[in-house]
Amino acid sequence: MKDSPRQRKRYEKDLAKKNAKVRGAARGKGDARQGRVTEDNWEQLLSQHGRRSGPDNDAALDAPSLQHATGTGEPDGIVISVSSGRCRVVFEGKDIVAMVPPEMAVRQKSLLAVGDRVLLDHEDDVWRLRGVLPRHSVLARPDPNNPHLQRLIAANLDVVIHVVSVKAPPLRPRLIDRFWIAIQRGGAQPVLCVNKIDLLEPREREEELAKLIPYRDLGLPVIATSTQTGEGLDQMRALVQGKTAALVGHSGVGKSSILNALDTQLELMTNTLHRRGTGRHTTTASSLYDFGDGTYLIDTPGIREFGLWDLDRRTLRDYFPELVEANELCRFTDCTHVHEPDCEVKDRVESGVIDRARYETYVRLYDDLEQ
Repeated sequence: MKDSPRQRKRYEKDLAKKNAKVRGAARGKGDARQGRVTEDNWEQLLSQHGRRSGPDNDAALDAPSLQHATGTGEPDGIVISVSSGRCRVVFEGKDIVAMVPPEMAVRQKSLLAVGDRVLLDHEDDVWRLRGVLPRHSVLARPDPNNPHLQRLIAANLDVVIHVVSVKAPPLRPRLIDRFWIAIQRGGAQPVLCVNKIDLLEPREREEELAKLIPYRDLGLPVIATSTQTGEGLDQMRALVQGKTAALVGHSGVGKSSILNALDTQLELMTNTLHRRGTGRHTTTASSLYDFGDGTYLIDTPGIREFGLWDLDRRTLRDYFPELVEANELCRFTDCTHVHEPDCEVKDRVESGVIDRARYETYVRLYDDLEQ
C-alpha cells in the first residue's frame, strides 16, 4: 500500500466528517471485489478485516447522517409502512421488513415516514435500514407528546389530497385552512376533495360548495367525489397518474373508500361512522400502495385536530395570499391585521372583499402562535 498509517488515519477523519462512507460505498464496491485499495474503498476493506464499526463509521447508526445520505448511486427502496423498530420497504421489486437502528427508533416518528427513499444493508438474513435519502417534500404536524418535535405523516409527495365530506362528518373550513398551510409548507401540490357529495340534494349541494368558492378563487383545485355514484373518480385518477399522492383528512371522510373505488383489488378495511358522526379510525397508520405506472397512493389515519409545525406570526401571512395586496395599503408597514387602526385588511373583510371565515382563521392562528 502506498499510504502510510498516519495518512490513513487522516483520510478516515476527513472522510467521516463528510459521510464519505455513504457517498463512496457504491464507487468502491468494484475495487473491493478485486482487492485494490483506493481512497474510496480502503475504509470498507478495514471493516471487512475485523475493525468494529462505530457511530462515527456507520451512517446507519447516526440519526442525523440518515437524513443526509446523498450521492451513493446505490439502489434505494421505498418505505411503504412503519411500525415500532421496523419498516416495510419495496426494494428491487421485493417487499421486505427492515430493522430500524436503535438510535433512530427512539425518534422514529420524527425521522422516518412512509414514502421515504432508503438505503439498506443485508447481513445474516436480516435487513437493516442504513440511510434515508433527502426528501423533496414532506407532510408533518407537531408531535402531540412534544410540540417542539415534528411528527411525519408522509414524505416525497407530489400531491396531497385533503379529503373532506359534506355530511357525517360535516364540512369544516378551518381544518381546510390548516391542512392547506401544512401542505404548502411541505412542498407538495394541495388539492381539496369533497367526498360523499351524493348525500346532498341539489340545493344543499349548491350551498355547501358555495362555502368553497373562496378557495377556488385562490387557486386551490376542488374535486367533488362520490364512491357510490363514481362522480369525480376519473378526475381523481387523472390527477394522481404517475405521481405519489397522499390522502389526508378528518376521521370518517372516506379516504380508504376512495382508494378502494380507484382500485377495487385493494379491499382496504372501511367502517361505518360512530352515531355521533365523528368517524372511526379504521386506518391506524400510513400505508403506501402501488397503483402501477409510477402511481403511488398513501392512505393516512384520520386526524380530528391538525396543529401546524414550526410556524410563527411573522410567516403566517405568507399563507393567506388574499392579505398580501391589502397589506400594502395599511397605515402601518408592520401591520398584523389583528388590532391596529386603519387596517386595509380589516376594511376589506367588512366590505366582503376578503372572506370573513378565512380572516377569522388567520386571527385565531395568530393568537395561538408564539411571538
